[in-house]
Amino acid sequence: MAKPSTSLLKRRLDIAEIVRKNGEIKVDDLAEMLAVSGVTIRNDLNYLEQQGYLKRSFGGAIYTAQAGAPVAMTREAPAVRDKALETEMARQVAAQTENGETLFLGQGSILRKVIPFLANREELCLLLNDLGHVALAQEFLNGETVLLGGVLSGQGRIVEGELALKALGHYRPSRALIAVDHIAEDGTLSVRNEVTAHLLSEAVAQSKRVIAIVASRPVYGEKRYAVGELQQISSVVTPQVVAAEYHACFLAAGLTNSYTNNECLTWLNTALHKTNQER
Repeated sequence: MAKPSTSLLKRRLDIAEIVRKNGEIKVDDLAEMLAVSGVTIRNDLNYLEQQGYLKRSFGGAIYTAQAGAPVAMTREAPAVRDKALETEMARQVAAQTENGETLFLGQGSILRKVIPFLANREELCLLLNDLGHVALAQEFLNGETVLLGGVLSGQGRIVEGELALKALGHYRPSRALIAVDHIAEDGTLSVRNEVTAHLLSEAVAQSKRVIAIVASRPVYGEKRYAVGELQQISSVVTPQVVAAEYHACFLAAGLTNSYTNNECLTWLNTALHKTNQER
């Protein structure tokens, strides 16, 4: 059975999605659609506005693609900053998981948003190295939460090092959910932090399947550290604007677009899926 707070979070995520699709909507319409009171909807809208998903308007709410961010900054920033878009990416990642899995969930705010969408999964074992994930996992997960051992880094929020690597080898995840910063023309996936790269490359090597989020446009000239190759990745979730940058790279690696909602795309490595199904 899902934990009590699951319904609250699901309703708020549904509201964010409804506002995003409609552009603008009234409190009374939301209350009727979701069968709750106007007071409840107003509280939900206030919360979502504080989190940056929307803006309150007279009697309702409006969708803003980059709530609170200057237009110039929105166009130039390589990373995805739209929280509703991040939530949709998280939803697409979670939709690919199954009951009874052992999941490694990498660090970062987008992957953190995956956790509530796992609330309906049964008997999960979630392996974490990001302390910021722990509270949500305890609140929403139906199963076991394992914090990998190791050395604290990243201002005391991230667990890394040899113990974390050994723990991954011990649990051997059925699926790793990771975020990468860049994909090279030859299909190499990379991140900016060397220690993080060691852990993610081990997660890729030890896991039967890997889902990678690529939320940033390519930025050239930066030092990066490899974590794996596109041929090792079972699927890639990315915003439309980022997918356009990597389109040729995805096709060259044999990935096909399996799902899109006109903002986010899931690219599937069909050859890897066939191999896993045959095992």
